[in-house]
Amino acid sequence: QDSASPTVTIDSAAILKELMSLLGNIEPTSYASVEIGAGNRLFSIHNNRLNSREMAVNTIVFTPVIGYFHKSGFSLSAGAYLMNQKGKGFKASQYTIMPGYDLLNNDHFAFSVSYTHSFVKDKFSPYSSPVQNDFYSALSYKKSWIQPGISFGYSTGSYGEYFEKDTIILNRPVLLYDSMVNHLKSFSVTIAASHDFKWSKVFGRDDALFIQPSLVLNMASSSINLTHNTNAPNLINRLLKRGRLPLLVTNGFKAESAGFNLNCNYSIGDFSLSPQVYLDYYLPETDTKKFNQSYSFTVGYTF
Repeated sequence: QDSASPTVTIDSAAILKELMSLLGNIEPTSYASVEIGAGNRLFSIHNNRLNSREMAVNTIVFTPVIGYFHKSGFSLSAGAYLMNQKGKGFKASQYTIMPGYDLLNNDHFAFSVSYTHSFVKDKFSPYSSPVQNDFYSALSYKKSWIQPGISFGYSTGSYGEYFEKDTIILNRPVLLYDSMVNHLKSFSVTIAASHDFKWSKVFGRDDALFIQPSLVLNMASSSINLTHNTNAPNLINRLLKRGRLPLLVTNGFKAESAGFNLNCNYSIGDFSLSPQVYLDYYLPETDTKKFNQSYSFTVGYTF
């Protein structure tokens, strides 16, 4: 239930090439970009399932990003996740760096591969990502009106939970605590069907609009290993033997959710506006909310 699945999307370099081709510039181009985004996407650029499930936060997340995209398709970007953290004020919860590659000059296929590493400041914070290493690749066929696609993701990381309880032992007040670290591994496969809508000179001579709606099916498997640091080892060991505190939680590979992703990009000159919405419906039975959503809005400048 806590595993993550990515949505098949076209990355920034490929989107820019699509828009530039609409404006008559088909030569490969290297460029740098500065972006600022806002939304509730706290944990991952690609893993929309993780962004939309129980780990969402009730605050606006600001994501400044700077990147360089070479005309060969290789890229490198870095960013931060800024938000108003309860009791700590407005600050960064983590920083990211992402090398990647996009296939830019192929009329039949769109392909991308990337690795994202998150530098998390506090693994026990609810505002920090449980994923620190995120490998992602996506492939789609562009020549048909309905474009089929598939993506693969492998994510690892760890996050912490802290519990404490005041009690009395031998007529003395005692504070019992347990800090639990969850070590997560997740493999995901997403199948998608999408169509690209592209228009040039929408409001003027140098603007273009790109819209990509996608229907997706998310499948995933995951495992979580748990470790404990406590001042009540006898109690924890007793709970472990009784199965009250599992050491390993596994979810076999299965279909997890169906979703709808809407990816938009409007470009005018060197500026771009990129809203994105992802709607997700969890398929297995669960006691938590089955319908969730994530969203973002990004303003960018290329030079």
